Formats: sequence, C-alpha cells, structure tokens
Amino acid sequence: MRTTQRNVKNWSSGEMGLRWTAAGMLEAEKQFRKVVGYTQIPQLAIAIERRLDLHHPNPVTTQEAAIPVTV
Repeated sequence: MRTTQRNVKNWSSGEMGLRWTAAGMLEAEKQFRKVVGYTQIPQLAIAIERRLDLHHPNPVTTQEAAIPVTV
C-alpha cells in the first residue's frame, strides 16, 4: 500500500486518499495467503469462550447474596 501511495504527488482531497488506499489494499490482497486451518476458526472461538467461562464463573445475583447460609 505504501508503494501505491508513494506514487501520488498531489493529494487533492480526502476522497482521493481513500481511493488510492483502496487501490493499494486491492494490490496487496494479491499477495495474501489463507491461514492453515482457517475452516476451524469458529470451533476455536467456541473453545476459547468455554475456557474463559470456566475461569470466570457467573457473578452471584443480589437475591442469592441476601439468602443466609446455615451450617
């Protein structure tokens, strides 16, 4: 993207900057590669959420906190 924007000598407006940025991103997209295992990313997200829930139990509600505990 920097290479594409470097070619512009006179920025006339912000809209022109956006167009050149988009053109640079489209050019860079040609070099992007897929992440190995990208089809399993949703499963990974679910596993991470479950793991985080185990470390942070649900907070006690105010009604539960008001109930006296007898031993």
